Amino acid sequence: MCIKENYVLKSGFDSNAFLSDMKAAKEAVGESGPADARHLEFLVGLDRGFACMGYVLVILGASQSFSLLPGIACVAGAILISTGRCMRWVIIGHHVTHGGYDQIHKNHPGVLSKHYKRGIFGTGCRRFIDWLDWMLPGAWDVEHNKMHHYYLSEDTDPDLVERNFAMLHTMPLPSFVKYASMLFWMFTWKATYYSPNTFKELEHSRKNTFAVRYWPQSRPKTEPLTVFDFAYLPFLHVLRGDFKGALFWPVFFIQWLLVVIPMMVLVVLPAAVPPALGVTGLWPFALEWQRAALKTLVFSVAADLLSNAHSFVIVACNHSGEDLYRYSTSCKAYSAEWFLRCSYSSVNFETGNDFVDIFYGWLNYQIEHHMFPDMTPLQYRKLQPLVKSVCKKHGVQYIQQNGFWRTWKMLRCAVGDDKMVQCDAILPPKADDKKKAAAEVVREGATGN
Repeated sequence: MCIKENYVLKSGFDSNAFLSDMKAAKEAVGESGPADARHLEFLVGLDRGFACMGYVLVILGASQSFSLLPGIACVAGAILISTGRCMRWVIIGHHVTHGGYDQIHKNHPGVLSKHYKRGIFGTGCRRFIDWLDWMLPGAWDVEHNKMHHYYLSEDTDPDLVERNFAMLHTMPLPSFVKYASMLFWMFTWKATYYSPNTFKELEHSRKNTFAVRYWPQSRPKTEPLTVFDFAYLPFLHVLRGDFKGALFWPVFFIQWLLVVIPMMVLVVLPAAVPPALGVTGLWPFALEWQRAALKTLVFSVAADLLSNAHSFVIVACNHSGEDLYRYSTSCKAYSAEWFLRCSYSSVNFETGNDFVDIFYGWLNYQIEHHMFPDMTPLQYRKLQPLVKSVCKKHGVQYIQQNGFWRTWKMLRCAVGDDKMVQCDAILPPKADDKKKAAAEVVREGATGN
């Protein structure tokens, strides 16, 4: 609970000692090096191996009459495709675009391929090689790496689950219907929410884009954007007599659609293999290639739905729950307040080995990642016990729980059954800061601003 004046910790908290201990913890981990580069290459190889094996299993399983073994092959293939796709985003793309491997390029030239670097990875044509997903890598960089990380659990944080589902809280629906509706978002969220919303943030971050020039004033820029908004917002503007606003959304939708078409192609592409072999007379199986193509399409789409659900479970619940905090003020990056917010508004899952860490997409080190975003996965594994020890030493909240339990806590906040703790900040302002704030209020009142 927040104490008086809506702050979490008392004024006697030694913020300087806490900040010093956190920085010392990072220094104790040491710099990234060749071992981190080899680990990244292992992850990339595993990701590509999962994808290739998955596609082979799905196509081979779909080419047989339905029975136990072909069914197992199709399911296993879909799981492998899903896992590889999730890894490519939350482990490889995530840490590379945060600059986690940039130090290796500087200190150990030639140890790692040059494209595993922030600003290069996934850009231009390399999007189709490095990381093809529903979101543009550049859009992810703006929405996640910048806005989410540096405005964590503030009203301007685009990933604030409680705020994004505020409409669901007030809907006159039975509780079980609200929870059931979350299943839809769980299995589709990258395409239906994350892709259009990150694209919106990207366009607003650029100068003189169509969105910057013509964004409807009646639509707050911080409000989340989903695919359904493209359908109903034009009609809403027409009802208001705002025909300019009504024309904006179809144009913006086409711009976004051009971004996601490559991913749509990737999802359905495996289903093109049976027809390609069939029409050329090279189809070697007894089952008709038309039926094989349909089954391949079904399991390829299922793989993407599964990848959505997997990423939803390990991503969406990192900063949501009735035991986590949200803030009405901003703070300076890498200050004591900033480090404290990383711990009071984030949770970790189980940690410690490649199997667990890969399953959780290395998002099980969320507290450490928010404190120091530009580290490698192996560095986070070393840093985690040190940060946990520092938090224990200073009496700072540090939550580490099972990911599925945290997903349940997130769902309760999403439907409105639980609320996050609303505070101004973790630390109360110092006396000098209070005087400055009071003087600013008096100054604004005197000038009439």
